[in-house]
Amino acid sequence: MKQILAALIPLLLWSCSTPKKTQTSASLYTNDQELAAKVKDGWLTAKTVSFGPYSTSSRKNGVAETTFIKDPKNAFNFFLNGNNEHLLIQTMNTTAIAFANRNLPSYLSSLAGATDLRYTLINGTQNEPLKRWEMIVKSPHYLELNDNKPVGVLRSTDTDIRITAHNRFGKVNSYENICYEFQYRGQPVAAVVPGDKPKVWVSREADPEMSKTLSAAIAAFLL
Repeated sequence: MKQILAALIPLLLWSCSTPKKTQTSASLYTNDQELAAKVKDGWLTAKTVSFGPYSTSSRKNGVAETTFIKDPKNAFNFFLNGNNEHLLIQTMNTTAIAFANRNLPSYLSSLAGATDLRYTLINGTQNEPLKRWEMIVKSPHYLELNDNKPVGVLRSTDTDIRITAHNRFGKVNSYENICYEFQYRGQPVAAVVPGDKPKVWVSREADPEMSKTLSAAIAAFLL
């Protein structure tokens, strides 16, 4: 009996100390909700991406319209076309201090002022042309990825969509195959794995107009 206990104790300790894989909703990550994604980046052509019914234009350096960000870094803009839409998307790097006078979720408002953030502006759809969206995302720590922690927000004046990040499709305690997940009212509605072999999911339950905005946000991660 003592020998059996001696053999079991190390196994129990190992199971308690080993990081668990991220727990995410299986209802989103299904084959019927995955959109085939492709990256085109040839020697003589500019990079573009496509997924489902959408495709991007190539990037143009700089912002297309003036924003409240006074000194944007690595700014570029592009269009997302498809599903009867032609959406302007502008994205840039800035720091948390730029949002000092703006209301942010607690997981972003507590960041040090020098923290790097990625800021994206998305024009409204044809049916909701005045409903502009902004996306604010910080770089996740690898330990946050293990637990699908919040790293950003996609929002308009009346809607907030939380963005989390996990490594479900990679290794525990690593940045391998980071997946950004969009959660509306606590439920995953879309997700994207950027990189050379991108993967995209959009929930069939998402509102049609919201799906278009989610696709624009996804395109910003991919391009």
